[in-house]
Amino acid sequence: MKKAFVIVDYQNDFINGSLGFEKASLIKENILELLKNLDFKDTHLLITLDTHSKEYLQTKEGKMLPITHCTKDTWGWQMPSEFEEFKTRAEKIFYKDTFGSLEFANFIAKNSYDEIHFCGLVSHICVFHNILLAFNAKLNVKLILHQNASASFDEDLEDCAFKLLKAFGVEIW
Repeated sequence: MKKAFVIVDYQNDFINGSLGFEKASLIKENILELLKNLDFKDTHLLITLDTHSKEYLQTKEGKMLPITHCTKDTWGWQMPSEFEEFKTRAEKIFYKDTFGSLEFANFIAKNSYDEIHFCGLVSHICVFHNILLAFNAKLNVKLILHQNASASFDEDLEDCAFKLLKAFGVEIW
């Protein structure tokens, strides 16, 4: 069985930087535990990184969320140091300038995964978008969201996102 494990945007700015929130730091050990238990022979590690330029505030997203974050090559754009060894083992890293990555969806469409696991930040925004992209790229693949390794700064919106994902057939573990 070919699997993928996707870490969505687990970056410093979302954890304790410009958009940081407490719950984001609380899931770090859960994600690391999942990574330590991955069988890299059968599971591809895929990572998305929110990646913005200095012109971010002039973009549509920047006007909706006017807080500079995840500017390429800054501390906030990086993942915590504990993830460096895993980054080097990643099958692919997707640098995305908006909530979801079309490059990620196209990659999923071209690969024959039986199961795709997700974790990361922010549950109701980027995690949600990328799960839906995977759903549409491979309709019959089993999609799993690790709830204890995903977080949002808004619990109501997170609960709504989880309910919608369940309605779409995503398993919430």
